[in-house]
Amino acid sequence: MNQILENKPKNSEAPVPTQWADARLIAGMRVILVTSALMIFAIDSSNPISGTLPIYLILILYTFYSLVIYSLSVSRNPIVTRQILPWLDLIWYASLIAFSSGTRSIFYYFFFFSIIVASFRFGKTVGLHLTLASAGIFTVVGMLTVPRGTSVEVNRLLLAPIGLLIFGYIISRWGGHYTKLTSRLQLLKNVTVFSNPRFGIDRTIKEILESVREFYDADACLLVISGMPSQDESYHIHRVGRGSGFSKTSLSEVGRDAASLFFSPKEPHVILYNRERNPPALVFDSELYQLADRNSPGFDKLAGVLDATRYLSVPINYRNQLMGRLCVVNSPKKLDTSELEFALQLSDHVTPVIENMRLIDNLASDAAEQERQRIAHDIHDSVIQPYLGLQFGLSAISQNLGAGKSNVSEDLHELLDLTNQELVELRRYVSELRSGEERGAVLIPAIQRYAERFSSVTGIQVDVAAEGKINLNDKLAGELFQIVTEGLSNIRRHAFCQVARIELACKDDSLVLQIKNSRPRGNVSAGQLMGDTVVAFTPRSIAERAALLGGITEVFVDDNDYTIVKVGIPL
Repeated sequence: MNQILENKPKNSEAPVPTQWADARLIAGMRVILVTSALMIFAIDSSNPISGTLPIYLILILYTFYSLVIYSLSVSRNPIVTRQILPWLDLIWYASLIAFSSGTRSIFYYFFFFSIIVASFRFGKTVGLHLTLASAGIFTVVGMLTVPRGTSVEVNRLLLAPIGLLIFGYIISRWGGHYTKLTSRLQLLKNVTVFSNPRFGIDRTIKEILESVREFYDADACLLVISGMPSQDESYHIHRVGRGSGFSKTSLSEVGRDAASLFFSPKEPHVILYNRERNPPALVFDSELYQLADRNSPGFDKLAGVLDATRYLSVPINYRNQLMGRLCVVNSPKKLDTSELEFALQLSDHVTPVIENMRLIDNLASDAAEQERQRIAHDIHDSVIQPYLGLQFGLSAISQNLGAGKSNVSEDLHELLDLTNQELVELRRYVSELRSGEERGAVLIPAIQRYAERFSSVTGIQVDVAAEGKINLNDKLAGELFQIVTEGLSNIRRHAFCQVARIELACKDDSLVLQIKNSRPRGNVSAGQLMGDTVVAFTPRSIAERAALLGGITEVFVDDNDYTIVKVGIPL
């Protein structure tokens, strides 16, 4: 299961689809370059035949080499993405120059192919190394291949390497800038991709921290973030380390005093600390986007806590308030002002992800709590209430037996019929839970069937009336059915009447449900007498259900001396 959950590549060097396309393009250009050189060199009749045989042999071998690399790129062999390929090309070009005209060789321009590939695929540093190597190889080979008895052409021997250095440096800078922007965009993509909400916010934060740690090649990456708004004194520390998977990441909770060390300074500035520099800390003002002249002994304390010689501390802001800090510990990368600006952009991308996951987590928790409450009410109405009826029936039979009345078979048959009917209802309830059956269109027929069965068992006549088109979703229909059953159960247990009525009506974008029962005169046991009006008690279960649906519950006595439980629910 862990392998399925962790199936996304965690290795930053793993080729992505665009890299495979680039590798295939470069391999194809290499084939075109060497085949063109072979054709041009064969057409050029100005070269003596005795000196061209080694060059032909090298070009033919290089052609086969290029075709092999191209076939490997088509089959997506990882070797085509390695840094060694530009260096191998450099060796081929050096051998071509050595057997051609030296400083006058037309293969001089091949060096730029290796420099371009290295710079735009592997960054500025690799491009500069290849530039220096190309200039050095060209100079040394040019000096060693000067024919005897001839003087060295100083102008060509110096101008060509200088051109390599100048243009190679420019290409390396541009290529490094391209690779840096590409890696930054990939990081921003990684930190803004949501994890499965079922795994919670902790897993999402761990994935973000691991992506940031890999980007900076740091020893560790941690996030100190405040708890929920209702837990202002609570702070959480999430940490991932080099070589530690998701199972080895740590999470701890600390108080405000312990977390205050990470929140120095309190302003949302980026802190770049290096113990070997004087002053050791650089503060980047997030508002002015420039370095601020500021230092604090708290930076050294934080370095001691992190056990770091270098760290980068980035603020996590939400609604213009500092809610946390992201720390990158012991990164070997040399960070400049542009990296500090990018750190702020990274913070701006991380914050919405965390807050959205918090919101989803809260909504899921609230929904789960509401669903638990609904199921609890359903169990009370659909399970407990029938058992109470069964208990009452058994008590009546027990009393009859205790009074010496032995003919209770008819009572037992009625009780058995009631039990079978309640079992059917329980099976229906479980089936609806499993299948999510649409209940909106069958609400009125279901209430009518239940009312008929209720009347036959209790002897209380129940009428059902509906006004207007009752078109409800399955959840609301199920809740209303449970309210009706609870209301009729209350009438059977608490009211002394022979007539009840259920009325439903849709009026002014709201649904009104009224459960009525006749009240014998003089009976005030269900409420308190206040003047000329009896105020009945409010059934708690019905009121809670209505409140969860955004409705209200009223209990009153109308002019016809009917006790009415009125539930109004907005649609």
